[in-house]
Amino acid sequence: MNSNPLRYFCFFSFLLLHASLQHTALAQDVPDYTQVYHPVINQAELSLVDGKYEEAIKSYKEAFAAVPSPFARDYYNAAVSSLVLKEKKDTFKYLDKLVEKGVSLDYLQRQQVFDSLQTTRRWRRFSRKYDKRRRKHEQSINREYRADLDELYARDQYFREAEGGLKVYRDTISKIETANTLQLLNWIEELGYPSEDVIGVGDSLEHLPRFNVVIERQTAVRKGYDFTEVLAKAVQQGKVAPQTAAYLLDQQAGRNRYGSKVYIKINCTGCKKKEIEDLGTDEYLVKKISEKEQKKIDERRQRLGLEPLEHYKRKVLHTAADPRFKLKYTWSVANYLVPSTEAAKVMLEGLVKPD
Repeated sequence: MNSNPLRYFCFFSFLLLHASLQHTALAQDVPDYTQVYHPVINQAELSLVDGKYEEAIKSYKEAFAAVPSPFARDYYNAAVSSLVLKEKKDTFKYLDKLVEKGVSLDYLQRQQVFDSLQTTRRWRRFSRKYDKRRRKHEQSINREYRADLDELYARDQYFREAEGGLKVYRDTISKIETANTLQLLNWIEELGYPSEDVIGVGDSLEHLPRFNVVIERQTAVRKGYDFTEVLAKAVQQGKVAPQTAAYLLDQQAGRNRYGSKVYIKINCTGCKKKEIEDLGTDEYLVKKISEKEQKKIDERRQRLGLEPLEHYKRKVLHTAADPRFKLKYTWSVANYLVPSTEAAKVMLEGLVKPD
């Protein structure tokens, strides 16, 4: 048998080079979502705020065509926009996309915006096909990976919910957090970031799948693992929404560096109605920041593919007035509970009504 070392060296070198070129080609084929997708989605959402639904749909279609896998939340808003325009064919096309992402029929049926559709023949057809599409979705995702990620959450919560909680089990909880972080990083390296396409969206349009508690625990003040690079890469590759990444990065930093919590509401349980009106605690409030600080926040947001703070504020306020569209997140508004007028006044220091 011919065992010429030089021949085998050349052969394996060729294989390594071929593999490297394939990896480079694949990397180049993945568009940068912060450049071609999220800025266009921002334009679509601003059009929704302005009531320009035809322009919104145009932007949604442009964004969807630019990437291999759009986000479920954007399909939802596109479905509602199409419904407003009475383009029912497109509405159901986007509803089908939501089912493929893992959104449940029960969740869609509970959305009031789709009430008018649920007595139609087309909806009945959509419902009949749901089970088949659901099975297809479950076959397309890594259910074992999702179950393992859920286990990380269960481990995180176990001793916290036990009698004595953090006070009794502080050291044990700390070890679990470290182990969970290492496990998550290993899985991301081996299986990829747990995106919508990898683990689904969990029946509803969840903003923060439970495994993210692992990232939230790794705060800068406790010298935890810095997920900045992991999250930035995942955003660029379309594996995680920039809004989610911004929230997690703010949680890790212990500061609102990306402005993920854009408004504040104060619920004064001990205040009378007149006091609430005088104090303005029933309104959306914002923290006073300088123009320089806002500019820095907007620069960080832009690098992550996010809209400027002022655009974000408009979307959050619009959602409060028109809940048909999903333009805000569970963390967009920070809610504080205070017991008295005096406590409310302390909380109001440094806060102002938005312009």
